[in-house]
Amino acid sequence: MKIIRKTVKKIAIISTIAAVALIFAALPFYLTSPDLDYIIVIAFTVAVFPPAIASIIHNRWKTKIEKATPEFLRDLSTSFKTGMPLYTALEHAAKRNYGPLTMELKLMVSQMSWGMNFNDALQQLSKNIDLPLIRKATVLILEAGRHGGDLSNIFDSTAKYIDNVNAWNNKRGMQTLPYVAIFYFSVVIFLFIIILISNMIFAPMSQIAEEGAALINPILSPAIARRVFLHTALLEALFGGVLAGKIHEDSFMGGLKHAAILAVTSGLAFYLFFQ
Repeated sequence: MKIIRKTVKKIAIISTIAAVALIFAALPFYLTSPDLDYIIVIAFTVAVFPPAIASIIHNRWKTKIEKATPEFLRDLSTSFKTGMPLYTALEHAAKRNYGPLTMELKLMVSQMSWGMNFNDALQQLSKNIDLPLIRKATVLILEAGRHGGDLSNIFDSTAKYIDNVNAWNNKRGMQTLPYVAIFYFSVVIFLFIIILISNMIFAPMSQIAEEGAALINPILSPAIARRVFLHTALLEALFGGVLAGKIHEDSFMGGLKHAAILAVTSGLAFYLFFQ
């Protein structure tokens, strides 16, 4: 399924608007109720869950495109070296299985059959795919072609460049996994500590104060402490998840799935264990 970056951003905007609308719709009914906190958790999930799913689909599509592009360029170079005209080589390439890239190639061949030249068709292909790596590869091919380079060598060199970038991205992804785990671990530790403090300090102190021990007054009532801690946990889930995505995938949008998981985990923890 094709979902480009612009679509992910549009989904994020719509989800955020829906979440804000949900909060405003719930305020008249839950303004003085402790259940308002769970409405906030639900609204937070509504805001981040749809773009998180869209981001996952986009990343899978992106990975397939970036892995298939070097193979396509090498096949194109081989066809070109055998003396096959460029348009015919593209026609043959469009009949092969390059995953989601095949549909884009078929569209490119159709545009060239309508009279569009190769440079314009390649630029249009880059716009349709809308991936930074493909845009860079397109610039390399077009600039080298304008200066009289051999197209077969250009295709081979660009394929090597994309392979190197893919290898570096994979290596970075493996190396940054421990940092993503740190964000998850920090949220779990935070939840454990605040639940422990609330159940062992705030709740007993409040109960003793209610029984008449005037000298013992809790700094925060259990209800206020619960609300403050829950909001803090949600903020940590949001920023921790987004930063985890930026570190691991070089994309803030890629961190929304982490934020959604951490937010739901925080809400369930408060619901099950927070008195």
